[in-house]
Amino acid sequence: MNKLSSIAYYVTDKISSNDISLSEYVTTDCILQNKKGREVASNLPPQPCCLTRYQRGDILIANIRPYLKKVWFADIDGGASSDVLVFRAKEGHSPSFLYAVLLQDSFFDYVMQGAKGSKMPRGDKEQILRYEMPILSCSEESIGTFFLNLDQKIRLNEQINQNLEAVIADVMD
Repeated sequence: MNKLSSIAYYVTDKISSNDISLSEYVTTDCILQNKKGREVASNLPPQPCCLTRYQRGDILIANIRPYLKKVWFADIDGGASSDVLVFRAKEGHSPSFLYAVLLQDSFFDYVMQGAKGSKMPRGDKEQILRYEMPILSCSEESIGTFFLNLDQKIRLNEQINQNLEAVIADVMD
């Protein structure tokens, strides 16, 4: 078994909130529960501050109440609040495979085992990097692309369903 730290690390690069747009800002509130991606934040921080700089291909996880399973595969560059963990795949490892690893319920269960606090538990950053996963070759890591594509198709189908519901509501009125 490998540890998560063998394929990923926490991003520590910083960016000013003045240097990003609202659509590039990620907080725990705008990452959706149950692995459903994210929505655009409602506002930028009221005062200029340092954010964690994320880039396309990073995986962002809300570290407050990990049992809510808030995870997003970044498709843009931007800045994240301090309560969002930003993971980046190490050189030679697939970001989509890392995403597939972090999507697993067993990962969130593991994070909750080491969480601190009762009302608003937070994952222990050091413990999270010790998460054990199978050792795979680079070619086997390509399974992550399958999961990423599947995830994108699910999001598209959810949008189609929402649009159909809106059309039906308009027709019925």
